[in-house]
Amino acid sequence: MVALAVVSIVATAVLVRGGDTAAQTYSMERRALARWVAENEIERVRLDQVVEGTPVSAGTDRRRVNLGSREWLVVEEIHETDHPMLWRAEYSVFALEDGREVGPVDTLTAFIGRH
Repeated sequence: MVALAVVSIVATAVLVRGGDTAAQTYSMERRALARWVAENEIERVRLDQVVEGTPVSAGTDRRRVNLGSREWLVVEEIHETDHPMLWRAEYSVFALEDGREVGPVDTLTAFIGRH
């Protein structure tokens, strides 16, 4: 009887820790993908400047992005800075799960040259 009790306590502890590890792994994966989404959006703006000749302008934009078999919502806010040739770009990345926004999962701030 005592051995059965010890085995059941150990089994319960192992199952609880396994569930915690799975939740942590999911959370880390989601944050890593959200960071990649934000970094990709920064590079998209920079490439548009070079390839398309599209100038950066202040304002807010929202767009949906697919990455890692998931859908993300990116909120881009571009602001002027004290330096006339520099813009501050802030990206907030939300996971779209079951039609609702979760997060922000990650936020990233970057500085982009005006031209």
